[in-house]
Amino acid sequence: MTPTPLEIVVATSTPQTEHNSNENGADATAAAATPSVATVTTKSSDSDTDNVSLSAAEATQSATSPPDIGSTRVGSDILIMTPEQIAEAYEKTVQEEERKRVKAEERGWLFRKLNLRNAPTALRDRLLLIVGKILRFILHLDMHGGTTGNNTNFVGGLIDFLAGSLGGAAQVYVSQPLDTVKVKLQTFPEAYKGMLDCFFSTYRKDGVMRGLYAGSLPAVFANVAENSVLFAAYGGCQKFVTYVVDKELTSELTTTENACAGSLAACFSTLTLCPTELIKCKLQALREMKHFVEPTADIRTPWTLTRYIWRTEGIRGFYRGLGSTFVREMPGYFFFFGSYEGTRELLRSKDQTKDEIGPVRTMIAGATGGVCLWTSTFPADVIKSRIQVKNLNEGMFTVGADIVKREGVLALYRGLLPSVLRTIPATATLFVVYEYTKKALHGTLSQ
Repeated sequence: MTPTPLEIVVATSTPQTEHNSNENGADATAAAATPSVATVTTKSSDSDTDNVSLSAAEATQSATSPPDIGSTRVGSDILIMTPEQIAEAYEKTVQEEERKRVKAEERGWLFRKLNLRNAPTALRDRLLLIVGKILRFILHLDMHGGTTGNNTNFVGGLIDFLAGSLGGAAQVYVSQPLDTVKVKLQTFPEAYKGMLDCFFSTYRKDGVMRGLYAGSLPAVFANVAENSVLFAAYGGCQKFVTYVVDKELTSELTTTENACAGSLAACFSTLTLCPTELIKCKLQALREMKHFVEPTADIRTPWTLTRYIWRTEGIRGFYRGLGSTFVREMPGYFFFFGSYEGTRELLRSKDQTKDEIGPVRTMIAGATGGVCLWTSTFPADVIKSRIQVKNLNEGMFTVGADIVKREGVLALYRGLLPSVLRTIPATATLFVVYEYTKKALHGTLSQ
């Protein structure tokens, strides 16, 4: 029940003190000058004073602690609001609290109704259910119109393709800033003092999205294209190597045999990787390469840059640096998959398979594979970046020899530190997403 204005005034004011008869004139003047809108007077008889005091005591005992109602000072003998204003403010406060309570209940009902707290899990389960139905349909669909279920190999390759696509997309957003720094240091080493100078200079001049994350869209396409084809081909190449070495299952392959399968798979992924990575590298070094394009050319987006290359160079322009990309990819993925599979073998217990080592050990194995890839083939990556960004027409060996002659052997390893730093979380993320997506998709086939 809302208190009356008089009860609020009495409850929020202190008992008045009796004034001595010998009160000096200065005190009286100050008291008279004190601003007051509403006061409680007690210039009546002693019985009236006792009644007011009794009413104040009863109101104090019966009333709860008053809320914060504007500028009223609780416990002060001076109120700067009229009783009607106090009652109105109190009523508004009560109504506001009631509205907040109702809104909180409605929000909780909405969360419960839509199940927003578990939305990511629900979305994942729904997607797995849909994809599982499609995979089971394909598995039991014969290409010749029957239902004999001869598509086991095709479905296995499709699962590798989907898992590699998701892994490649996740890898980009983990590693793109340091990849931008790597490309800038490889192609324009004279412009920066080192990794940190390049990182902060890029951030100050172009910001996060246009600077450190420049080329993210083509990088996503590049990684999705590369890793989807790479892992799909890797599964097929494992089966091919299994046939060549006369073994029953791919799980029986040694570390070296898995490395050979990875090297063969890189042949297929390179053809899809070269055009998209060329666009990515040019966008990452956009500010530095302004002297290598027409002054009026608009190449700020992946689409406009693609049109510019098509207009000025044709289809050959997208495959500039293909030879150095092959030289980087084939031996690089030999060490990549070899070290990955070897590390998984070392980290597993005696009663475990390599697929059961858990996400942390899988991340360690993936990070080890990434470090081995980049440290073994980094000179080829430097040459490739120079050819693609600066539009060089010489062969990779000519460009490599010129770099050594002009800048020294260490120039072939410029940008290695940011590459190693980015590849640890990037490849760890790649393999965790790949392995567990593949496991989840294989699990849908048995439902």
